Amino acid sequence: MATLQLNHIARETSDVARLAAFYEAVLGFERVPSPTYSGFQVAWLRLPNSPGVALHLIERDPAAAPVAVGPGAEGAPPSQLPRRHHLAFSVADYDGFVTGLKARGTEMFEKTQPDGRTRQVFFFDPDGNGLEVTSSGAGSDK
Repeated sequence: MATLQLNHIARETSDVARLAAFYEAVLGFERVPSPTYSGFQVAWLRLPNSPGVALHLIERDPAAAPVAVGPGAEGAPPSQLPRRHHLAFSVADYDGFVTGLKARGTEMFEKTQPDGRTRQVFFFDPDGNGLEVTSSGAGSDK
């Protein structure tokens, strides 16, 4: 079997510019060259320390089927995210990151794994996609 590597994660949105600005300001993504399509906007983003994986933000097609109840289902609190769909990132300065979220007024939920060392914060992006930032560099099942 071929060995696979993650290439990109795509998120559809009604406002590419707003969502790209959030990922740049809150999570430190950087814009990279993206194709130009007629009829819809896109933004390709990457994390500086993860150049092999991109986040593709794609303008939602208004003619497509209505959006199903998303992972961050309307009105769901961040405390439900540990067992729901979410993207997870690691950060070296966890406390500084959480301080930044608080300064933005971001609704969030913090918890610590049973090991007592791995700290996690869960929150939503402007489109209701669940996000996690963890103090641990190792991925783990939530």
